[in-house]
Amino acid sequence: MDAGNVRTGPSPSSEIESTYNELVALVGETAGPDRHHGFRAGPHDDASTREATERMTDFVVARLGVGRGSRVLDVGCGDGRPAVRLARTLGARVVAIDVDREALRDGAEHAEAQGMEEMVRFRRADALDLPFTDASFDAALAFEVTPHLDVTAFYRSIARVLRPGGRLVVETPYPRVPMTKEVRGRIAPYLATLNAVSFDAPEDHLSAARRAGMVATELVDITENVRDSFSRLTRGPRERGTRPDAGCGASGTARPLGTFAAWADAAEVGGVVMTFTRMEH
Repeated sequence: MDAGNVRTGPSPSSEIESTYNELVALVGETAGPDRHHGFRAGPHDDASTREATERMTDFVVARLGVGRGSRVLDVGCGDGRPAVRLARTLGARVVAIDVDREALRDGAEHAEAQGMEEMVRFRRADALDLPFTDASFDAALAFEVTPHLDVTAFYRSIARVLRPGGRLVVETPYPRVPMTKEVRGRIAPYLATLNAVSFDAPEDHLSAARRAGMVATELVDITENVRDSFSRLTRGPRERGTRPDAGCGASGTARPLGTFAAWADAAEVGGVVMTFTRMEH
């Protein structure tokens, strides 16, 4: 599939941090604490946001191939719910990293409340400049992180800290068609809202991972399972009477809810879960 990509300049971590704080304030509880897509059987699946996002966590975690005593890196951990769920269900030790300090504090509090503070450690770190030694993790996972990063640099960074044979599981949106001017015009506002720097097709991920020394072992298209996630995001704010063009955050920059609806309606946008294995040599 030749879907092309969208690419802009890098976004500083401070911009990403403020963006997510603003969006959390805007969409409230509609998004749930996990900050990633929900996994549903189809449009008539009435699972709650919490149920759906936990399903997605389980879908990704099941592909890590880890167990008790394994060391796992959660890249872009958000509020830490998936990291804690992973540690509790599989017995793995998790290092959860993010650039969002508020999310990291919430994650640490959640881990402590669940009695998992010894199993899950939270740390502020840049995914492209990881403060860990080579081959120090058995596996890594990333929920919807790659649009914020240059994928070539991302896979190179993760490959360095994975042991040979270790797995990386990436869940991300992707473009299903070539990025024509018309398609770019419809989805670019959403990407700008999230300070996304790239929007890469699966083949771009596979190529970048291969150059970094990783081989793809599974690719699962989850487009139909996540399509409803963004339209659901707009329901809560609209039911509370929030204007579609309301701004949020001290910057006063408009963060229109309409961009979520446009993204949700874009048949050109898909979702995929990819599993990679670090090659032995």
